[in-house]
Amino acid sequence: MAENNSNCESDECVVMNFSEIFQLINLLNKKYEKLQRRVVKSENLTPPQYSILMELWKSDGKQFKELASACCCSPSTITGIVDTMEKNELVSREKNPDDRRSLLVKLTDKGKNIESSTPPIKIILTNCCEGFTLEEADKLTYLLNKLSDSFELTGLEKC
Repeated sequence: MAENNSNCESDECVVMNFSEIFQLINLLNKKYEKLQRRVVKSENLTPPQYSILMELWKSDGKQFKELASACCCSPSTITGIVDTMEKNELVSREKNPDDRRSLLVKLTDKGKNIESSTPPIKIILTNCCEGFTLEEADKLTYLLNKLSDSFELTGLEKC
């Protein structure tokens, strides 16, 4: 990767630094996707199905539009994925008690149990992040969210 440009003050240097940042983000994403594919394959899942499960493990009972936003997919794509997951008895559709017009996607017992049978991702991520303090992790999260939000200024759609 590029060398540190701490003596550089121009906009060109900022672009060079951000270019390196995006290369690192891309590399990390590829490594994570490779890990995720290996783990989900062992559970006969697809990466998008696993992403939906991870969202539901955080907070069970989400609307389709919430899952679409979290997984960076269209609601129609989420509907197709959820259809398959429902056939495989991983999730169910239930009426939303707060809004009769919408449905919630909820985990079944089988969907809940997959979380405990896929610890490699959690263990590997925990090991990768071992050297970070909570403050560093919070700062990194803040900065990555700030970078993500800045894409809205370019006219690109937000996921």
